[in-house]
Order: sequence, then C-alpha cells, then structure tokens
Amino acid sequence: MGVIPEITCRRCGCKYSGLRNRCPKCGAPRINQPSRVPPTTASATGDTAASERYDMNIRWQYIFAGVLILAVILAVLVLVLSGNGGSGTAVTRPADSGNVGQATYMAADLPTPSPSPEPTPVATPTPAIESMAIAFLNQAVKDDMTLTNAGEIQIDLDVNIFPTQENPNVAWRSSNEKILTVDSSGIVKVVGASPNFTTHATIIAEFGGLQDYVTIYIPAYQSAYLTENLFDPATYEADNLEWDTIIYATPAPKAS
Repeated sequence: MGVIPEITCRRCGCKYSGLRNRCPKCGAPRINQPSRVPPTTASATGDTAASERYDMNIRWQYIFAGVLILAVILAVLVLVLSGNGGSGTAVTRPADSGNVGQATYMAADLPTPSPSPEPTPVATPTPAIESMAIAFLNQAVKDDMTLTNAGEIQIDLDVNIFPTQENPNVAWRSSNEKILTVDSSGIVKVVGASPNFTTHATIIAEFGGLQDYVTIYIPAYQSAYLTENLFDPATYEADNLEWDTIIYATPAPKAS
C-alpha cells in the first residue's frame, strides 16, 4: 500500500514500514521528526510597529558606527599634524584663577632667554723681574768675551732671569751688525772681521725693563773663516766709537 510511508533507519540505512517502531534489521528505535514550527517574533512581521522600530534601531546603529569611525580618523590626523607641524613643543601653563581650563602655547612663541654673559677673565699679573744676565753655556757672562777658537764664528747666548719666566720675549740687538748679528733666540754670528787687527761689537739683551750686555772680540784670524766679510774699515771706527761712548762712558743699567 502506497499510503503508509517508509522509514529509513538512521543506524543501518534499512527501509521499513512506517507502522513499525523499530528497525527490523538492527533494532534501532524510530525517531519522529518534530512537526512544530517555532513561533515568529513581532519584529519579523512586516508592516507592524515592532518591525518599524527594529528597522529604525538598525539605521541608528549604522549611523553611530559611521560617526565613531570618522572621529577616530580625525583624531589620528590631528595627532599626525600636531607632531609634524611647527618646530616648537607645546607648553601648557595653568589657567588664571579667574579662567577655567588651560592655555596652550608653542615653545617658538615664548621669549628667547638672554644668554648669560661670560665672565671676563682676570689677567694674571706678570711678576716683576728682579734680575737678568746674559749667559753662555749656562754660565752668566760677567766679563767681555773673545772668540779665540779658530773657526768659532757662531755662539748661542741665553739669559738667566729671576724670577724664572716661561718663554721670555727677550729683545736682542747688536751695536754693529757689520761685525756681529744676533737673532731673536740669542744666536750670535760673526759677519765681519778685519784681517789685520781684532774687532769687536756689543750684544745687548732687554727684558722686563732690565738689560744686560757683553762685548765680544773677534781676532784677525777669524776673518779667514768667513764666506762673506762685511767688515768696512771706513765706518768701523765711527760705529764703534759711538757705541763705546754710550755703553762705557755712560753705562746703561746693567743687570746684577
């Protein structure tokens, strides 16, 4: 009979008559399908007040979500622009007692502080020079000198100063630069000598308001060692007479 439905066993798949409660093959109980339909809510029914309220709530949810996303985007843009915008840093100061809130300024708008003036260095006073003396081979020269060694046409003079000075700027000069020359380091060179008689010139050193001098004699035989002899007999006597008058007739204040 085609009116009686056939049931398929959920365990073994055997088909049997709908009049049976169990599968004749495996004995699995028959399970009837529910025939009840879940109730429908009022909002799911169109053209009702509940359905209109539901649609309105959905629209407001979409609007609120859009506004929230837009606010987040604007906040990110403000942070980026304020970070890359001016070179100054924002400074916030407390508001006045009569105002509510806080006022914000950029560091570039604030007045630039004036640099503190550098203190003027105090010059260290130079100690007064008590004494100075020309020295040769670390020994003070107390008398005149004679270049007796043949070929001795250059010597190195120095000065002994008390109190001791670091790198003293001693002024050197010669009374006759056609006989002797002296540089700023005290190196004396013979540039002129007579082949017939002993010549001489005076070396003067000055420093700190004091001076010292030494007369150096050049024997005639030293002239043979000069590559260029500046000795001029016509002016030698006159030049040395003038200096001898200054140094010996009216002595300068020679250092002790």
